[in-house]
Amino acid sequence: YCTTIRDSRRARETDLLKRVHKCVERGGKVLIPVFALGRAQELMILLDMYWERMNLNVPIYFSGGLIQKANVVYTNFINWTNQKIKQTYHKRNVFDFKHIQPFERNIAENPGPMVLFATPGMLHTGLSLDVFKKWAPGEANLVILPGYCSPGTMGNAVLNGAKRLDFEGRPSIDVRCTVIALSFSAHADAKGIMQLIKMAQPQNVLLVHGEKEKMHE
Repeated sequence: YCTTIRDSRRARETDLLKRVHKCVERGGKVLIPVFALGRAQELMILLDMYWERMNLNVPIYFSGGLIQKANVVYTNFINWTNQKIKQTYHKRNVFDFKHIQPFERNIAENPGPMVLFATPGMLHTGLSLDVFKKWAPGEANLVILPGYCSPGTMGNAVLNGAKRLDFEGRPSIDVRCTVIALSFSAHADAKGIMQLIKMAQPQNVLLVHGEKEKMHE
């Protein structure tokens, strides 16, 4: 993050919504690999509210497991969330999603557009990778990676332009779908980190975590 300067949050949210809407409008499927706690709920609220405003009826799904457990916690403890979320509570609990429902694996084979939030976020195993294998060959489909993908993961490979992926003992797949990164990380970017250093004015700055190449930059 220390070498990256992100667009404003509003600009990234607008970009994500436009891309998702455009994809499903032309009949494509959207896969959003997410981290189960925090990132998933944040983006699900964003799409759920947008679907409500735009009166869209394209199905949105989320994978079960940890996302589902986290949703229950957020729903029950909404008073612990930020002021913006709490202010909506007099109308309804925003974690009681109107347009988002649990995902069953057989749904991935269904025809027509849909959106799926699936773990893990780096696209290296689990449901997100399984669905990616099914949807990647479709040119109309879209994969949005909203979080960091470390080297060696499938997410990192496709973000670096891999168009054919080999799997040990299994058939290769061609990546014909669109793959983009739209960072919604809670970490500060280069500008935020430099502002913190300027404000704190430490004698030394010690880099203890990150990719070696980026740290040398």
